Amino acid sequence: MDKDSIRATIREDGPIETHIQSEVVSALFTWMSSRLPGTVSAFLAMPGEIDLSPLFDRLPGWRWVLPRVESGRRLSFRDRDVPREVHAFGMSQPTDQGAEIPLPEIDLFLTPGLAFDPNGGRLGNGAGYYDRTLAQRRRDAPAIGVTIDRRIFDRVPMLEHDQRMDWLASESGVRECLPTR
Repeated sequence: MDKDSIRATIREDGPIETHIQSEVVSALFTWMSSRLPGTVSAFLAMPGEIDLSPLFDRLPGWRWVLPRVESGRRLSFRDRDVPREVHAFGMSQPTDQGAEIPLPEIDLFLTPGLAFDPNGGRLGNGAGYYDRTLAQRRRDAPAIGVTIDRRIFDRVPMLEHDQRMDWLASESGVRECLPTR
């Protein structure tokens, strides 16, 4: 399937059931609990994405930062307690108040996407915000694609600039992505 076909399939999929969202959050909680706390980039869910906000209280030792869309098609990150606003794309994001968190300070990137594959392929909405950001992260700062099982395809088409995930989190658990063939 090409990118447009996968996007159409996902958009027809409908909302993610509450119990499945809870299972994804529980899987992430278990996985993250076995690691030393650090700074983690989460996201505020748009329709069709997993609501990660329950993790904020369940893992209080972690520093939670959230993305903000900036001019120049880039993401910046702010602490989660910064006031929020609604962006023109329709998602909630931190305002530009407070300090911007430099990318080298982020230890883990919880990453949204429309679809993923077992090799870490990720299909987003097409604007490249996360690809540009993840290309600049520290190499020891893993990217975890947050999804549900039915949105993991055998193969997601990837371009040279597309960034692969290191791990996938779904209701089945958190698993390391297989090396690309």
